[in-house]
Amino acid sequence: MPKKKGKNFSANNASGKRKKSDFYETPYTLTRKFLDVEEFNKELSVCEPACGAGAISGVLKEYWEDDELVTAYDRETNFLWEMGEYEYVITNPPFSIAFEFIQRAKLVAKNKFALLLPLSYLHGKKRYDEIYSDRNYGLKKVYVFTRYPMLGDKLREDGKYNTGMMVYAWFVWENGYSGQPIVDWIDNNEDVLSKKDMEKPEGLTDNPLSVIL
Repeated sequence: MPKKKGKNFSANNASGKRKKSDFYETPYTLTRKFLDVEEFNKELSVCEPACGAGAISGVLKEYWEDDELVTAYDRETNFLWEMGEYEYVITNPPFSIAFEFIQRAKLVAKNKFALLLPLSYLHGKKRYDEIYSDRNYGLKKVYVFTRYPMLGDKLREDGKYNTGMMVYAWFVWENGYSGQPIVDWIDNNEDVLSKKDMEKPEGLTDNPLSVIL
């Protein structure tokens, strides 16, 4: 049976094909840099409904006051039936159902929610009519990364990554926001792997006094 061709809404891997699982782990620094610039009350509840191996939820637990305020699960289709309420939702959704994730998040997140999406997600007539024209729970801010992060590679503990061919951004919706979205940038240049980084064993620092035991 011939393989079906589809649009590539995520980072390109070496073959240029989407992963069948639609599973792309998020480098830790993509979430950390976002949380450093976007304000969240860390004493309120947050949900990560597509946590995968925990790349984003692990960072949320670093930032939140109490681990119990962070809810994370990896049953993406179940989120579309989620009836609970959280103050925030922060996730990198399966791109194939990102539209449905946004609609459900508007019902689940009482305050605001943030999704990591390709910047190209801004276009589209259906998205404009049913998502971006919403003046009750509007798109408030789009944080665009200055370098193209590669999603899909094995995660490094230092949060660094190769560059890909897809521009990514954090999209932030806020309940009650009726204005036009604001565009801002996150400079992630320091997180892109250099040739030196790739030659150096992970965990080895540039500090001459550092010792590997």
